[in-house]
Amino acid sequence: MGVKDLYRTWMFLFIGFAYYSNCNLTRYDQYQLWRVRPTNVHGFNLLHKMAVNEASEVDFWTLPVKNTSNIDILVHPNLQNYLKKQLHDAGIKHNVIIDDLQKNIEKERNTISDEGVRKRQKKPFKLSQYHTYDEIQWFINNLQTSYPDKCTVFTIGKSADDRNLTLVKIGTKGKMKPAIWMDCGVHAREWISPATCLYLTFRLLDDYQRGNTAVIDLVDHYDLYILPLANPDGYEYTWTNTRLWRKSRSRNRKSRCIGVDLNRNWGYRWMEGGASQTPCSDIYAGAKPFSEPETKAIADFIMKHQYKWKAYLTLHSYSQLWLTPWGYTSTLPLDYQDMVDPVKRAIVSMRKLYGTQYQVGSTPDLLYISVGRAEDWAKGIAKIKYSYAVELRDTGTHGFVLPANQIIATAKEILAGLLTFFKEIRL
Repeated sequence: MGVKDLYRTWMFLFIGFAYYSNCNLTRYDQYQLWRVRPTNVHGFNLLHKMAVNEASEVDFWTLPVKNTSNIDILVHPNLQNYLKKQLHDAGIKHNVIIDDLQKNIEKERNTISDEGVRKRQKKPFKLSQYHTYDEIQWFINNLQTSYPDKCTVFTIGKSADDRNLTLVKIGTKGKMKPAIWMDCGVHAREWISPATCLYLTFRLLDDYQRGNTAVIDLVDHYDLYILPLANPDGYEYTWTNTRLWRKSRSRNRKSRCIGVDLNRNWGYRWMEGGASQTPCSDIYAGAKPFSEPETKAIADFIMKHQYKWKAYLTLHSYSQLWLTPWGYTSTLPLDYQDMVDPVKRAIVSMRKLYGTQYQVGSTPDLLYISVGRAEDWAKGIAKIKYSYAVELRDTGTHGFVLPANQIIATAKEILAGLLTFFKEIRL
């Protein structure tokens, strides 16, 4: 079996697919994405106050962390004139990055109209498209059928709404090797993340079968564990209701607000800053560490196999960054340079493909203080030396609504970087 088997016509039940184009979808007509840049303390404080105000209707796609940093904010049409005046009075200039977000979303969704769904039923699975949870599950399960010698698929747990957390293991069966962990789709609206994981998974399997020497060297040396969708409930909700949903979909006691930020829920330096205890916040850390079945399932699996891990990567978007621990402090790990050097070489390999520029550094240095993060837990508790969060394309032109025509390029450059990175850390 191989690529021909995997790319055969894929059929599944039509029931419920009209659901993806129904009137439940939140609309973003005339919502604008602005890029603002505070040039003084007053301007920075104004933006910071908006960002931490739970009642604010301004959606901060990137947070205010430095007086010199660019900040992307999504602005409701009814607030635009008022906010323009506030920014002007504070000496803050703004540029409109996206003039009407709904138009971008409609372009993204043009393959999932009722007609589009029927067409997709009759075509092969395309890695150049975004896919629903059910489609992703179908694809993952068929990988094991098509590549039985190198691929094992199993469930490590269930989400809050009882969806499978489906893990793919790529490696030679029966041999004990160093292991790599990679997860995607932690934040629901970051569609490019699971799409990239799917591409990486397929390419590693198929390129091995085709005799790609770099991939053969990688797979023969490591066991790779890839979780393409770490937040299936939130991801599904972005298809059926609100495209920009970020959190999980668990129910919070004594609150009407739903969900937890899974990347604030890990049991290392939990709630020490850069997270919220308010359930309505997009960075709500949960009632306690590992309150969420998704983070607990991943942590339990990692700790059960703690002795074998060589690297931990969690893929997000956007900003084009490789982020190192620590997230909770600006103090760097003692082995920070060991962590940065192989990434610098990986970034060179990535840039050679399309010229895409990535940066490497700690989370507070390049973004902001945040706690309860996966890569901090992986390094601090699971003792995985090479632990990172990778922020994929782009740098704000499209933000979370990255066009599908960038999926393959994004994934190809990440694959190039990973092949270099994994080779470097073997030394």
